Amino acid sequence: MVSVVIPTHNRAHMVGQAIDSVLQQTLSDLEIIVVDDGSTDDTEERVRSYGDRVHYVRTQNGGVAHARNVGMRHARGRYLTFLDSDDQLYPYALEFQSTLLDRYPDVGLVCAEMSGFDDQGFFERYHLQTYHRSAYRDPAITYDTIFDSSMPLPEAVQLPEALLREDPGVVDRKAYFGNVFDTYLLNLILCQNTVMVRREILSTTGDRNVHVKHWQEVDYLLTITRRHTVCFADVPTYRLRYHDGQISTTARADGNYVWMRKQQILLRVVKRHALADQDYYRKNKRRIDKQLAHLHRAVAVPMLLRGDGTAAGRRWAQYAQRYLSRCARYGHPAPALNLAAQAPAPVRRVAVKFVETLRRMRWALVRWSSLSLPAMLHDSVTMVVEHVP
Repeated sequence: MVSVVIPTHNRAHMVGQAIDSVLQQTLSDLEIIVVDDGSTDDTEERVRSYGDRVHYVRTQNGGVAHARNVGMRHARGRYLTFLDSDDQLYPYALEFQSTLLDRYPDVGLVCAEMSGFDDQGFFERYHLQTYHRSAYRDPAITYDTIFDSSMPLPEAVQLPEALLREDPGVVDRKAYFGNVFDTYLLNLILCQNTVMVRREILSTTGDRNVHVKHWQEVDYLLTITRRHTVCFADVPTYRLRYHDGQISTTARADGNYVWMRKQQILLRVVKRHALADQDYYRKNKRRIDKQLAHLHRAVAVPMLLRGDGTAAGRRWAQYAQRYLSRCARYGHPAPALNLAAQAPAPVRRVAVKFVETLRRMRWALVRWSSLSLPAMLHDSVTMVVEHVP
């Protein structure tokens, strides 16, 4: 029924927990494929200790997109899902999502809520809107506005007993259905880790782009959601672990550089999909240009924070100015950041942090006004704060 592909690289101390979470599923008709992406620790020994319960595949190190492609080619299941080797599934995840795909044959993929946790005690069961706070801080973006239709979960599908025991309040939540490409192109609204996809649609989708590092799953899902309907279940099926060894973490010495590279890659992904169809771009030019300006600005900010008084630091400020000039080209200049870019390094960093604090306050005010103020006053607040530089 379901193939679970677990790509891993030097996570021998965690991969067993990921595997165990699959072996504990309430669905038994499944296969586990661990793709070892050139690990140099004892990953192979740990995985092979599970015997024939796990299909172990070793490959030369080529990155997570490469490992997922390899796993996909070995998969035999009707449905495929991918589990990062530092994360875990809830016991009911595969039964729940495969049942939705069984019941709704027009749906190409099912995704869901997720939980966030770490090994120091942090846990948030409904974590998606925190994880993608940059999208959901906009009060206009809700599940009801993203999707075309919805229904109570108990009407949409028979809920697994394990889920009802875990979270009795799930009976009050919903399943949502619709074409989400328009929204997903411009806002990170889905957790790609939770996706379960039909095998037959992958023949038209092709492999993941191995040259895309941080956003390869977003890139892949944009290709799928352009053509296929999505079901989103407002139930966490996936447990995402926070730790210092995450590939995408910015909590390290080179954090600003990682942040900048992530923003650069996201910009390229969005631009490629937005401009792939010129008719689509012309019809949606205003909102796409606004997002492209925002993404260029998002690249410039860590560049400005990275720069110091050295020649290399001044070059980073010059690179940032190039990205900021493109904001203006797309119709959304960033005058405050342009001014900060001209200042000496210590002043520049303080100024950029101040401008970014203003932006966060702006969005907090918009969110607060959407929850607390009448519609007319909320619209006025939004119009004012839109002009914060």
